[in-house]
Amino acid sequence: MNDVVISGVGMHAFGKHLDLSMKELGRVATEAALADAGVGVPDIEAMFFSNALAGLITGQECIRGEIVGYPMGLAGIPIHNVENACASGGNALHLAWMAVASGMYETVLALGVEKANHPDKTKTFAAFGAGMDVEERFATADGAGEKRTPFVDRQARLASTLFDDRGVTLEGLARVTARSLEAARLNPFAHRRFGATWREVLEAREAVAPLTVLMSSPISDGAAAVVVTSRPDKVADPRSINVLASRMATRPPKDAVDAPNAVEASGIAAYEQAGLGPADMDLAEVHDASVAYELMAWTDLGLCRPGEEQRWAMEGVTDVGGAMPVNRSGGLVGRGHALGASGLAQVHDVVAQLRGEAGDLQLPEDPRTALVQIGGGVVDWLTAASSVHILGRHR
Repeated sequence: MNDVVISGVGMHAFGKHLDLSMKELGRVATEAALADAGVGVPDIEAMFFSNALAGLITGQECIRGEIVGYPMGLAGIPIHNVENACASGGNALHLAWMAVASGMYETVLALGVEKANHPDKTKTFAAFGAGMDVEERFATADGAGEKRTPFVDRQARLASTLFDDRGVTLEGLARVTARSLEAARLNPFAHRRFGATWREVLEAREAVAPLTVLMSSPISDGAAAVVVTSRPDKVADPRSINVLASRMATRPPKDAVDAPNAVEASGIAAYEQAGLGPADMDLAEVHDASVAYELMAWTDLGLCRPGEEQRWAMEGVTDVGGAMPVNRSGGLVGRGHALGASGLAQVHDVVAQLRGEAGDLQLPEDPRTALVQIGGGVVDWLTAASSVHILGRHR
């Protein structure tokens, strides 16, 4: 396979952008990524476009990527529309990596755009329900899908599982949340540009017990783009970031009791591909639609031993000065969650860290290798799909 690098990244800030179209959001991210990579539209041989909710929110179905790409001149090339719930962006990058690694193309674009907000909030809340089996939706409390997304109820259940099985406390969750919100305060692309102490997190309005609203990610609009290439001059460029591994997995069969879940399986495969292990990671960006999701990702990805989550939370192991910094960007809880763009936004922020270009967010430990994980959807309680990418700078 060809050596593959990320040569350019770009974003449109996440937030509530009711006045902007998918085309406008996508253009900002794409132009930034192309400029960062030092290439132009004619250099892009294919595009992998990720989006989850446009059909339900805006009514745009079928040719979402073609509609967004056409005004920018991204036309006449293969455009692949990718939809895999919150994992859509990670899925798009995985396909982009495969296309370049195989030799099919030399330079491609992964672009994720999402407009999840709608003036009628019930339309947004109901749309999220499509990320589970609509014929077998798990039981949720009154108001799910009308006053909130039904996934908040699942996240609350995950938190209760951490309390019962792992000894995590509400204060532990609040401390990790405060860490993410403080990072987001420093992130110019973040939705939640404010900080909060762990006590303020606990005092915020309750979403679904035991979670407060600050413990779950906000519903965001936004875009992120990544240029993936095997061009020899870009592979040799010290600003380019190596894609050391790119893997995806889905929920195991129901009767496979001891099989790894999607997050575990994608992590195991990525470590094997990269020839590295959890201890080799200098930082990680992991899925945190709620803070409970994040703590479970720590152990699913082998970063933390089961039962150690509470100590990690209380001792700040994942903080900026800790042994294993996680979600330094603010994560989904702080940066925001624009479903189809979130996985690529993670990559945008990790690339900045590995280049030493993260500004106020830059880690002091000179990171060289990072893990990026995002999951999406629910099948029979478990995460439906997960992608893991391992990225590294030139050594």
